[in-house]
Amino acid sequence: MKKKKIWITILVSLSIVVGVFYYMQYTSKVEKEEIIQAGIPIGQDYIRKYYNAEFIYKNNEFIGSYVNSTVYLRGYIKGHEDQIISIAYDYKKKEVLNVSGPEWFIDSRNPKKYSEY
Repeated sequence: MKKKKIWITILVSLSIVVGVFYYMQYTSKVEKEEIIQAGIPIGQDYIRKYYNAEFIYKNNEFIGSYVNSTVYLRGYIKGHEDQIISIAYDYKKKEVLNVSGPEWFIDSRNPKKYSEY
């Protein structure tokens, strides 16, 4: 009888731990999606302002906060769907850190606005 109580206690404890783990994972996914959705318009505005182009978001690479607070927003410039543009976005500061892509695009940056960042 005592063994049965121990096994029941272990199973209940394990169930609680697993439930908390899945809850934390779900919350983390929701938070990541909120961060990404907040960063997309900031990245699009940055590209519009400094490159006079329209950035179309496709996907992302999220770097966890245990490393740094950067998410890479990947997409393309309207009319150039076959060429990837990546925006490094700092979600804690809510600002664009860097833009990478084809040389022709990077060279099209408006130099008059360069000193603002």
